Amino acid sequence: MGFAQSNPVPSAEFDPQTARGTVISHLNTLDDPAQSYAVYLPSHYSPDRLWPIIYAFDPFARGKTAVDVYKEAAEKYGYIVVGSNNSRNGPGAAQLAAAQALWLDTHRRFAIDKNRVYTTGLSGGARVATSFALYCSNCAVVGVIAHGAGYPVNQNPKPANERFVYYVAIGNLDFNYPEIIALRKKKEDAGESCKVKIYPGPHQWAPPEIVEDAIQWLELKAMQAGTEKTDAAFVGKLFERTQAEATQAEQNGEALSQYYALRSLVDDFKGLEETAPFAEKLAQVKSSKALKTAEHNQQREIEEQASLTANAAGELAQLGVADDNARMGAAQHISSVMLDLRRRASSNSSDHAVYARAFNQLWIQGLEAGQDAFRENHLSQAIAYFELMAEAAPDQAWPMLLLAEARVRTGDKKAALKAIQKAVQRGVKFARTLTQDPELQPLASDPEFQRIVQGLSAQ
Repeated sequence: MGFAQSNPVPSAEFDPQTARGTVISHLNTLDDPAQSYAVYLPSHYSPDRLWPIIYAFDPFARGKTAVDVYKEAAEKYGYIVVGSNNSRNGPGAAQLAAAQALWLDTHRRFAIDKNRVYTTGLSGGARVATSFALYCSNCAVVGVIAHGAGYPVNQNPKPANERFVYYVAIGNLDFNYPEIIALRKKKEDAGESCKVKIYPGPHQWAPPEIVEDAIQWLELKAMQAGTEKTDAAFVGKLFERTQAEATQAEQNGEALSQYYALRSLVDDFKGLEETAPFAEKLAQVKSSKALKTAEHNQQREIEEQASLTANAAGELAQLGVADDNARMGAAQHISSVMLDLRRRASSNSSDHAVYARAFNQLWIQGLEAGQDAFRENHLSQAIAYFELMAEAAPDQAWPMLLLAEARVRTGDKKAALKAIQKAVQRGVKFARTLTQDPELQPLASDPEFQRIVQGLSAQ
């Protein structure tokens, strides 16, 4: 899928001073015009001082989308934000090349505080952001904001850097919820700085209030580390807010929320506020029956998700290599399982979030398997996955766009156009979604494709 290019700026004509306060969606790197990124410079940016920077990675190479997520907080707290237009889910070598290009170009153009370098990403982009922090030996990343996922699946045994703070924003319906809960426990046991913010929502970039919370936490940790001058009023405001969160959680009988609010009061404000009373309260809650019950219930949900998805996940993994008869039978069973999960997820059941996570886990697995097959040019397999996932989520446009790409590759333009029409019916609004997709370019001169594009917004 393509990325937005609403205001491209030629590399040689880019002027940081005139670009301030505006999201530039497409800036080519000086060394390689094939690499580009979106950038936001605060309206008060000046090269006369050094600035913190956030390197952002979207799973679909939507640099502008990633930068837009941080634009308001970046303006308020004074951060440069850049988002790669090349890094996407797929081969690691391409992601590494994009990250390196981003790093080199920004250090040539901008006044960057080497002690305030951060990364962020969504889903596979979160894993890229974490890999950037772990393995770039000269980058000295001090913090990561991960949305919807955590560490890379296949970790190099010898990271160059492990001394960074880690913030995770995760929706309560996100299929990666179990992974993040396990990661939080691992970091807690290791005594590493980590904050997990759970909010109502699916697998997505977090909403603005969560993004601002993440930036505020980075500011707080920088003050705690001494790399940023302590702002007593700012620290005091966050301290009071965190106390209120702990109190509210206790009143609501939410032992886990209370426990982690108290942990934040003790760990995040150490050396900045008086934390001894909260350390005593934290010890009491940690040994309480209420916390043990809450942890047991959380683990039960995680195990239930694993149980709900186990058989269908195995069938999905084998779907691409099965013969036609076996594929048809497996597809019917997977479809039945996913239909049931979707129905339960939309119910008023107390476990509806577990069913939503389970459904989303299988749905993403199917789409990623289809994309893998597509990259290997196993088009019949890719089509099987995309059709199955399109049927499983009839309100989602993404599977139809992927199906259209696969149909174009097979030379079936009629079927591709039909898939595009269905994608529009399912919610595609912007012409650039189609016109900027390189896989759909063979359709550019087709009258029906042009008619569809003309019916969409040009914005």
